[in-house]
Amino acid sequence: MDNIIVITQNLKLESLYNLKDYIVHSGETLIISTQLIFENEAELIDNILGCKCKYLNFSDFMTDAEREECDIEAYNPTEQLDYLWGYYDNIRKLKNKKIVQKVNAKYPATHKIITCDDLGLYKEEWIENGFEFIECDYYYKNEIPKIGKEPKWKTFLLLPKRKIYNPIRNRLKEINVFLHSALSVAYDGQQKYHFWGSLNRISYRLSLQFKPASIWEHLRTLIDCWINTEPKTINLSTLHEWKGFLPDRKDLNIKLIQDGYLPSNYTSKYLKFYGQSIEFYCWDRVGQQTFIYHQLPNRIMPFRRKLYLPKPSFPTSIKNVLCVASGAGDWTAIKNRSDEDNMILVFGKVAALFPDINFIYRCHPVWIHPLNQGVNSINRAAEYIAYLNLPNFTLSSNIPCANDNGKFVLSFKRSSFDEDLKDVDIVFGEHSISMIDAALKGILFASVNVTRHRNFFESITKLGFPHCESEQEIVSLIQNIHSQSFKDGYLDSIANYNKMTDEE
Repeated sequence: MDNIIVITQNLKLESLYNLKDYIVHSGETLIISTQLIFENEAELIDNILGCKCKYLNFSDFMTDAEREECDIEAYNPTEQLDYLWGYYDNIRKLKNKKIVQKVNAKYPATHKIITCDDLGLYKEEWIENGFEFIECDYYYKNEIPKIGKEPKWKTFLLLPKRKIYNPIRNRLKEINVFLHSALSVAYDGQQKYHFWGSLNRISYRLSLQFKPASIWEHLRTLIDCWINTEPKTINLSTLHEWKGFLPDRKDLNIKLIQDGYLPSNYTSKYLKFYGQSIEFYCWDRVGQQTFIYHQLPNRIMPFRRKLYLPKPSFPTSIKNVLCVASGAGDWTAIKNRSDEDNMILVFGKVAALFPDINFIYRCHPVWIHPLNQGVNSINRAAEYIAYLNLPNFTLSSNIPCANDNGKFVLSFKRSSFDEDLKDVDIVFGEHSISMIDAALKGILFASVNVTRHRNFFESITKLGFPHCESEQEIVSLIQNIHSQSFKDGYLDSIANYNKMTDEE
């Protein structure tokens, strides 16, 4: 191998021209990326570098078991328990270390270059293993918090600042966030509840009727939380809405509500960083599984609404298919940023086989977070779908903006998804709560896992719902969806789900 070049989708591909003085021109070149390189991107890169490159991504180098090891090895409760970013940093470092060692062992090269330090890459590991960093042009800069120990002299000089100024500054920041956070109030008899954050993602699951709190309620709550040590109110939020500004104390009765079906086989330990005094509220027995797996305090939400799946409308013919994406980040080594790319790739091929069926691909809004898929991720998907030039394969136009003047939103109103569900016959996705939301409206769904990792929707699949792991299986499902055996199996799955919903 003459050249190895490591990139992410944060790189503006045109800037690979910057490497012209550092590589063997027209030489054997390997491109390694954290995402999957689409055909249109490969054509552009080949043209820029003047050769036919070989393309591999992170998922090509590690087994599911090896990625699980990274999640487990990265967690040290004695050192990391108070610092979530340190845990993510360890995961990313371990994953990159394993991959670069495999790359060097299998692909000895003359020129080894890394162009990015973002979206899953850990630049230092590659440099330590013989790669040279060459800066190019990017869509976004400085998105990864840098973790590391400061020199002793700097630690000594900053000691007074850390001992005196930082605690005061941090408390003022907490108070500011506290007062500017949405607060809603509800009562259940004499029991008072506070909900912190937006109710957009969770209100349909709650039997409580919340109303916006007044500024005086905010101030009284502030006094209760920082002065009065025995408030009786139960403080609620969700996993995506929780900002962590309340003190981590048992007497504050902090309960975090599940706001999606978390994988029951997720080995990442990130849930342990929410706080030692927090209890997790779950929708049902399936929702409890991941918290039980990680030995975290949990119970079924006492004020939940039991939502049962209705008998679906089995279509006489499939006309419209919706594909809903999940997302990836550095919170677990098991997921790769190529996972969603694989799903786009597969459904592009399926759409080509069924020209009379409309396929709509819905990117997850938080893809564009600079720590998730990357700020250019949705544009990139749109460019690839346009490149395929299939009239029946389109990108959803109902994706809400996740970037509000530089502040990224993590939960959204359900109305945008409802627009995509109009006239849809079946929804496909990897492990999205959107599939269950579709089922609540009587729409068929099937999970899809075309990655090299475990099935993250396993707890739902075990109830009997259809699951596909290849292009061929998706095609077969579409072709057999009118069969009596499919209908009977699907109705059994709904019965199993509704029975599970009733369990206490």
